[in-house]
Amino acid sequence: MKRTMLATALLLVMLTSAVEAGMIDRVCAFVDNDAITLSELMHTYNKTKGKIPNITKEEVLNTMINRILLKRAALSMKIVGTDEDKIIAEYIDLKVRSYVIIKEEDVEDFYNKHRKDFGGATVSEVRADIEKLLIEQDVNARLTALLSELRKQAYVKIQAE
Repeated sequence: MKRTMLATALLLVMLTSAVEAGMIDRVCAFVDNDAITLSELMHTYNKTKGKIPNITKEEVLNTMINRILLKRAALSMKIVGTDEDKIIAEYIDLKVRSYVIIKEEDVEDFYNKHRKDFGGATVSEVRADIEKLLIEQDVNARLTALLSELRKQAYVKIQAE
């Protein structure tokens, strides 16, 4: 009986010390066999909060999940790079951006619908800006669809806070 009580007390002291030392962390999300811990989430959240003040922890967590999925997909295509950002960007360029085609009539339709926003500029003067905007809109829509598909193919579990 004394041994059990001593062992329990020792275990409590070790756990308390570990918690105080920051050694115990909890998992916020799983992406298949990859885990995102609370400390990773908070580190990324605090870093992102400085750039985007109104971002939520949920948005940061979903971004972290998306990055894991995109990186995994990129690596499965044997895409290499000097860092994770470049690997993901290359994958998005190959898998998403390369399929975007903006037609002349799309530019003109957008210009005609938003003519008052261009302050009297002609369509030829703002064509590059319109094309850039339409490309980004299409890339975002395609990327959202791709991420939805990648999430369906993976086991993603978000733990409640």
